[in-house]
This record gives sequence, structure tokens and C-alpha cells, in this order.
Amino acid sequence: MDILMIGHSRSGKTSYMAGLYKQYGDKKDGIGIWTSDSSKRARLTKIANNISKGIYPSGTDISSEYNFWLQINDKLIIPFNWYDYRGGALSENSKSSRDAKNLIDRIERADALIVFLDGEKIVSETDDELEDDYEILMWAIQKAMANKHIDNYFPISFVITKGDMYSDYSPLYNSDGLQFFMPLFDNIKNGNTAAGMISVCEVAKSGIYNIFPPLLFSLYYGMPDYIQRQKSEYNSEIESCNRKIEQLNELIPTYTGHALVAIWNALTDDNHQSQLDKHREMKRKIEKQIEEIQDKKKKLAYLDSLKDDMKEALDSFVEKDIIMAF
Repeated sequence: MDILMIGHSRSGKTSYMAGLYKQYGDKKDGIGIWTSDSSKRARLTKIANNISKGIYPSGTDISSEYNFWLQINDKLIIPFNWYDYRGGALSENSKSSRDAKNLIDRIERADALIVFLDGEKIVSETDDELEDDYEILMWAIQKAMANKHIDNYFPISFVITKGDMYSDYSPLYNSDGLQFFMPLFDNIKNGNTAAGMISVCEVAKSGIYNIFPPLLFSLYYGMPDYIQRQKSEYNSEIESCNRKIEQLNELIPTYTGHALVAIWNALTDDNHQSQLDKHREMKRKIEKQIEEIQDKKKKLAYLDSLKDDMKEALDSFVEKDIIMAF
């Protein structure tokens, strides 16, 4: 499953990832995330610890990718790739540039999209500045939505960062910057392609708040198509394995019918015996492969069984005004 996050340099993407890993990384109970990349794990942990001391990461235009596993009750359920699209590409003015086309392609291939909006920018910038900063982003999202061909809603989360700078979130929700995105919000709300949400998050010295809803929203709406694709892939793999086993069975004698001839050949022909051993070993490996695929299918079924709980949690976030969903 691929989650794409987009935002300008210094919009808070890196801080968000650090806060997310601090709260949910290697979490043994409930839902958590895990990565085998020790260098990424150490980097996110260091950034989160620095933020708790009031030291924030510098802005970067370097793309990065995080390969996580969704971890539920200490069990690794599904892998998901979290791609941080480089902020510099969003500052270009040309819709025909290579970076603009790449951005559209990235959104089309993603299972979920998280858009980071700098809280300072959306409150303080003029209409002209907002247009310069966000026109390409809005255009790319709408272009990609028009090309989406999925059976379920494509989740798009709009995360307003730096909420800790305001005593309450009303300046953010009532800002000209958020109004600038209203045509896009209306297209999502009135269309049948995507589902949208807006939330304010905080990753600051004062604490980490509202960090989980974008991940949950992405998983809830993004996983049905992912599960469908994976089931189809796993079933095809199992069919391929079964065909290979059938072919091997024809090469491995069962010692019925012409049993004496088969035994004699096996005992008197070392090359024949060696080949039989290879066939049997290959069959065992393929049977083991089928068991592993079946285990992956069980994890998909378990993930699918959680959708009602995820929906209940999202509804609770809406009722408590933690998120706005449309």
C-alpha cells in the first residue's frame, strides 16, 4: 500500500513523520507502525527528541521514502510505503514540466494522499501568494482524480500543521488559505472518486496532537482496493504454484502400478535418484511458498475485518471536531 505525502519545504512533513513514529513506532498494543530500516528509525527518533526540546528540523527539498509495516497487537499485518514528495517541485509554474507530470503520476499510483498545509502560510499569505504556492498542487490533484479508476474512494487528507502556534484553531479553519482550496474540497465532496478530510495537527515542544487521524483515514479508504489487488495477486501465485506441483508430480513416481520398475530404476540409476530428490525438494519449497501466501491472505482478511472499528473511530473524530470529513 502506497501513501503519498505532499507539501512545500518547511510545511511540517518531517516533523509529522517523527511525531507519528514517536507515538506509534514499535507499539506492541493496538495499532502501530514498524520499519526494519534502522537508520530511518534512528533519524525519526532523533528528530522527535529534538522537537521535544524545541529544536525543529530544517526544511528540505529532498524526496525520501519510508517503508513501514502496519503493526497490530505486535503482529506485522501489511507493508506500506510512505513517500515524501520533494517540496521544491510544487513551486514551479509550468504545468507541462517533467516534475508536474511526475507529481500527477505519483498521485495516480498512490493508494492514499496526505497534503500538508503550512499553518503560517494559509493564515498570513495574500491571494496572489497562495496562488503561486498552491495552484500547481490543486491542479495536479484534480488532474489525477480525473484519471483515477478505482472501485472505492481515494482518500485525500489535508493536514494543517503548526497548530501549536494558535490558542485555538479558528484562525486556521477560517483562513483565506483554506478558502483557496474550497473549489477542490467541493469537487471531492460532490464527486464519486475521492473522500476528503481536514485536520490540524501539532508536533511541538508542547506535545504531539491529532497525529493519528490522517493515517487512519488513509488506511480505511485506501485499503479496500489494496486488499482486492493483493487477493487477486495471491490467488494467481497459488494457481501458478499448483500448476508447478502438478508438473512435478508427473516426474515423481508414486510407486503404484509399475512400482517394482520404478523402485528398480531409482535404486540402479544414481542420476535418476538425484533428479528425483531435486524434484521432491522443489515440491517442498513450492508447498512452503503456498503456506506463506495463505498466511498473507489471512492477514488481509484480518485487516478487512477491522474496517468497522476504523469507521467507528473516524466517526468519533468527526463528532469530537477533531477532523472535518467530506
